Amino acid sequence: MYKEIESSKKWDGLVILIFLIITFTITYPLWNSHQVFVANDWSFHASRVEEIYQNLKSGHLFTYIATHTFQKTGVANFLFYPTIFLYPWAIFRFLFSPVTAFYAWFSLFNLITLLLTYYCAKKVTGSPIKAIVAAICYVEMPYHLLVGEGIFGAFLAWTFIPLVMLGGYQLFFTDKMNWQPLAIGLALVSYCHILSVILCIEILSFLFLISLFQGKWKNRERILALLKSIIVCICLTLVIVAPFISDYIGHNIVSTNVGINFSMVTSLENVIFNSFNKYYSQNVGILLILSALTGFATSSNKLYRGAWFIGIILLVVTSTLFPWETIQKLVPILGVIQFPFRYITYAGIFLALVVGDAIGEAVEKKQVNNAKRLSIFIAIAVVAVVYPLSALQNHHWWNNSSLDQITLKAAGTVPGTQSGYKLSNSNYHELFSHGVVYGGEDYYPSQARGNNYADFNLAVEVPKTRSIVDGITYADGKVIKATRISGANKLTYKLKNVKGKTINLPFLVYKNTYLEVGGKPANYQVSKRGTIEFKATSNQVVATVGYKATILMKIGMLVTLISWLAVIASSVLKLRRAS
Repeated sequence: MYKEIESSKKWDGLVILIFLIITFTITYPLWNSHQVFVANDWSFHASRVEEIYQNLKSGHLFTYIATHTFQKTGVANFLFYPTIFLYPWAIFRFLFSPVTAFYAWFSLFNLITLLLTYYCAKKVTGSPIKAIVAAICYVEMPYHLLVGEGIFGAFLAWTFIPLVMLGGYQLFFTDKMNWQPLAIGLALVSYCHILSVILCIEILSFLFLISLFQGKWKNRERILALLKSIIVCICLTLVIVAPFISDYIGHNIVSTNVGINFSMVTSLENVIFNSFNKYYSQNVGILLILSALTGFATSSNKLYRGAWFIGIILLVVTSTLFPWETIQKLVPILGVIQFPFRYITYAGIFLALVVGDAIGEAVEKKQVNNAKRLSIFIAIAVVAVVYPLSALQNHHWWNNSSLDQITLKAAGTVPGTQSGYKLSNSNYHELFSHGVVYGGEDYYPSQARGNNYADFNLAVEVPKTRSIVDGITYADGKVIKATRISGANKLTYKLKNVKGKTINLPFLVYKNTYLEVGGKPANYQVSKRGTIEFKATSNQVVATVGYKATILMKIGMLVTLISWLAVIASSVLKLRRAS
């Protein structure tokens, strides 16, 4: 039977079936609870999805600012934090209930991650057995299950990081010197999580130095291939880069804290021993930590010993054994990663190859008969299915009644929330009447912030920030009542008895923010709290504030679209020539 399924098509069919089963076992217990667990960045991304969904409902494809969610402040996190892969979640909102829509999206990207990792690992190893084991180990890593609980930027980037590593391997080390996977992979990661791009570049730089030491760059074709990859990647990511150039750089936008959080750096001993538990946490899991301990001995050739070596280095980098305090003093910009445990993702993908090699070599030995091979393969599949179920049972939040409480009392109109709580379809929209747990005030203009805390309850301790979040409108410095009507990338205010008064709206100002009064363009100034301020010339005022894409953003979209069409066309031609 082993020989019968060795053909590529049969293998791929079997792999898809196994991955569908694994995806089902990861998702079903969660979906069957008919609840979602809101923690970490869950409410931040869900609010972004809701904004996209509301705009799509009104026939508008692009979302730049928040006018339905985030307390209708006009915050432009959509410009600076990629949203492309949130669109499937928003589209699922048209088809399913809010809870089911989320789990459909969650399942989709788990499945894509399994398939893409399998593809990349197969390209490197040349073995479907090794590739399937590597894919399973990478996706079922406890840290991946953890980021899937709400750290969705990293969760999405996880899907495409294998393609980046494949691109680096093929370009830096092999004779084929394929440049496309690296360009495409980095572009796709940039559509998910900018910080993951920085981490990928760090790893790629390390791989580049290794290949340089091995004398791989004496070939002119390899240098040209790298230049092609860089140019194409820039073109593919211009849609992401353009808003930073036009609206972020030089405009005093407050982002997240920069600097290593030393309290979150653990010892190497904890990195190792925590990997033996079944809980979701910042660790690589049992199989991968065993490969770290034994990988040099089990690796079948220098390729896997190299992967093992890089995996070990990256595990050390996540721990206190690495001199993070000294590194941050010498190279402060590296503090942008905040949490060294982020390197676990990259350690995991290299160690997953080592596990795949060890198990693959055992299965593929000539002296192992077909019955034993099939038994080993079935055992792998069973463990892959049972493990996430076992881990979930140790994390069954859906039966925890203490998580039913959503509101955390705070001074002001908009309440804060607990750091973790449950939602169902019946109360899902309470998510948007509360402050976002983390990140809701990220990407405010600096005038609108008095600190750069990510936690809502700390961010709104600053009176001017609290006034914006609470939607307070001022006329000559006094609080007045205003009716707000949400639209796609715009918000309309209806005001009464304001003639001759200076109006200060709770709407954040960015470079291309506009104001219309009575349907006509009007001038405004930026208030002391970083919001729209103008002089009312009539007693009753209908003022619309919104954001329009800059010319640079439009050019970026066009260049990126043309570049993708060119990449797809060249790939199709390449496949036709090969066939």
